[in-house]
Amino acid sequence: MVDLASAKLFCRVDHDDDDAVITAAIAAATDHLESIGVDTSSSPVPPAVEQAILMLVAFFYDHRDDTEAKPQGMIDRLVSPYREGWL
Repeated sequence: MVDLASAKLFCRVDHDDDDAVITAAIAAATDHLESIGVDTSSSPVPPAVEQAILMLVAFFYDHRDDTEAKPQGMIDRLVSPYREGWL
């Protein structure tokens, strides 16, 4: 599972001011992937799923005030093999 330290490193954040924002982004990214049928509870989390979580966290962090931005493309390709029922 992606932790705060990993997410901060990925987002290039070296202060503690936004820890709550990043923690919420981790929860939202994980919840989003689970909502589309991706198992995020396996241990260890597959590297592609972890990368997708980190990418979503960075997207949510960078665009926290932008209601028009939409992450897709690469994230969908990373997680598609891990969705339930994927062939």
